Amino acid sequence: MQTSKNELDGDPAMNTETTMRFLTLLLASVLAAASLADDGKPSLPLESIFQGDDFRSIGLDNLQWSDDGTSFTYTRRNPDGLLDIVEQRADRPGERIVVSASDLVHEGRNVEMSAYRWSADRRSLLISGPKIRTWDSVIEAPHYVYDTASKSLTAIADGNGRLRNVHLSPDGRRVGYVLDNDIYVTELGSGETIAVTSDGSENIFNGNFDYGSIMFGFVDAWHWSPDSRKIAFWRLDVTDVKVFWMIDELGKYNEVRPLKYPNTAEKHAVNQIGVYDFESGETTWMDIGDNVDDYIPRIDWTRSSDTLSIQRLTRDHERLDLLFADTDSGESRIVVTDEDPAWIDITTDLKFFGNDDRFVWTSEKSGYRHAYLYDYGGKETRLTNGDWEIHSLIAVDEANGWLYFYAKKDSFIDQHVYRVSLDGSEPEKLSGEAGWYVWHMSPDASRVIEEYSSAAMPPKYSLRQPAGDVTRVVLENDLDGLAKYAVPNPEFFQFDTSDGVTLNAYMITPSDFDPDKRYPVIAYGYGNAGSQMVVNRWGSSRGAQRDLWHRYMAEQGYVVFCMDNRTTAGRGKLAKNMTYGHYAKWAVLDQLQGVDYLKTLPFVDHERLGFWGWSGGGYLTAAMMTKGAPHYKVGVSVAPVIDLTRYQAVGVERWMGQLEENPEGYAAVNLINFVDRLEGDLLLIHGSGDDNVKFAFTLQFADALIKANKQFDMMVYPNEHHGIEGARLHVYTKIADYFEEKL
Repeated sequence: MQTSKNELDGDPAMNTETTMRFLTLLLASVLAAASLADDGKPSLPLESIFQGDDFRSIGLDNLQWSDDGTSFTYTRRNPDGLLDIVEQRADRPGERIVVSASDLVHEGRNVEMSAYRWSADRRSLLISGPKIRTWDSVIEAPHYVYDTASKSLTAIADGNGRLRNVHLSPDGRRVGYVLDNDIYVTELGSGETIAVTSDGSENIFNGNFDYGSIMFGFVDAWHWSPDSRKIAFWRLDVTDVKVFWMIDELGKYNEVRPLKYPNTAEKHAVNQIGVYDFESGETTWMDIGDNVDDYIPRIDWTRSSDTLSIQRLTRDHERLDLLFADTDSGESRIVVTDEDPAWIDITTDLKFFGNDDRFVWTSEKSGYRHAYLYDYGGKETRLTNGDWEIHSLIAVDEANGWLYFYAKKDSFIDQHVYRVSLDGSEPEKLSGEAGWYVWHMSPDASRVIEEYSSAAMPPKYSLRQPAGDVTRVVLENDLDGLAKYAVPNPEFFQFDTSDGVTLNAYMITPSDFDPDKRYPVIAYGYGNAGSQMVVNRWGSSRGAQRDLWHRYMAEQGYVVFCMDNRTTAGRGKLAKNMTYGHYAKWAVLDQLQGVDYLKTLPFVDHERLGFWGWSGGGYLTAAMMTKGAPHYKVGVSVAPVIDLTRYQAVGVERWMGQLEENPEGYAAVNLINFVDRLEGDLLLIHGSGDDNVKFAFTLQFADALIKANKQFDMMVYPNEHHGIEGARLHVYTKIADYFEEKL
């Protein structure tokens, strides 16, 4: 964890030097903004963010490399609004359409493709039709197989639009899918379909995760073996998982929908892992142990269909075993065990070699996430080391002996790319200037499509060699909105807390900023352990709308402020573990340090500080307005978690421990216990169809506020999910108007 000892050792003027550094930086940005204002650009309008194409960036959607790295394909929307599949060669510029949307015709009608997947021999494609999100947030779509030679399109399961988790076999001969919680496989040559499972029901999930299991971040609950001979799958029994009833009030009569939702301290799904053998037609059940309270967050094939890797996590999240299971007998053995006194995060960092019985995995056991090389006997070789952390692995280049990864080695706010040789030499930084890099590496690791952005630059896609120069720019985003409107950029800086911890932050000021004026502040926060909001990238993983809205609010005359607390990404596992047993403790305390810092700035109106956040940030907002009062005049809390005993077990117990072992800790973070401390104006916002952070949280908090005779405001979005995707302009207009009225 990075720290900086303050020379004044706790003096209220602790941030004087930091303030002067920031004011110098800000002055430079003001001069740039003045130049921008002189150009006569109008301020950024709210509608341009959520409607129209002014800020709609283009990406290489559905990007896929050929196996030999000589070409790549992606989808591009044509003038008719449908997707074509476009190819570029790596050795020369230019693109060509390899599959036109006009070729995708079934029963006389164009199929609206949403995604595709090539077979290994490139002779056929699996085409996903229009995707539909169900009330319980599952993605369903009709699927088709397209033959590139005959240009024929064949519907899977007679064009049924409710197919889930659809995958071509690696040899391209079969396609598997989940329907009504059972797994089916169709032979493409004959059209014959077999049922791999037959007991799927509202309580038995085959090849499909229940709500509690999906909280590990994965959606596909079955996998083809590398040779297409077998499939491995989860069978989840949720018979004993309690039901949370979701209610749709928009019809003539309301509809009640059952959601199996394992709350903290309640029973979760019972896991089984099965392997189906196409030759024998039999399923063998893997030995995963006898404790039904254990989780199975991941399974992965090794390089052989004879061995399946299984990750087994204890209910307390403190021990993770990597098992190797013999898929013929089901017998398993522990290869590697990882332990942590608080919790272990589940990642996608397990990389098996294709030509050797070895694999790479990451662990935080040293205090920082680092990479380790193992053989199948569990013999370990450490590949990286130091007081910095790997964010995630990109790929293993077996032929040349390299491991590629993202890391917080040289900067917390940027995402850089590094590589290390498999003999564990010093890591080599491969990315260039400050910003955010995402690499799409070819299967043979010979080439990369590099996606780069920064807080001031929308995504740019370039073709390059991993350790070489950029070959050519493939795609740039010259957004019309940046040319038409005044769009201020964030200014990144650091400040020190009273106990000497250096925190990262950014600030957005109006393009006509006047340092002699005093401005109201809108602070934004999230704060969960290992998260990160202060990043030098364009937008976020969920798009740029929230970030652009912050810039819009700056143009309305606010200073926008955001900071990351001491338990956030880049600072190591010990820093994250500080939140264990007392959720958001440091999120709240460090936000209060942020308030102290803001009050050292001469252009900040100390009496007009506002705060807002979504989900975990909604909790943080409610906490700042109650147990953290009276520092903020206005708060907007969207989709907040309130009482952690009523939230899903996976997300809570890893941070808080078991309820029966930590009742005082759960009570201390239950904001219902602090409603009497509410000060200032508070707006609660929630979608009634939120199956993640349930609408009931807001209702229960509202009920407690009413009983405490505390006034507040509330906005409900009928049937909207956690992200309120169907009413983005409305919800952000509501938040903007609330700050305008109250702050």
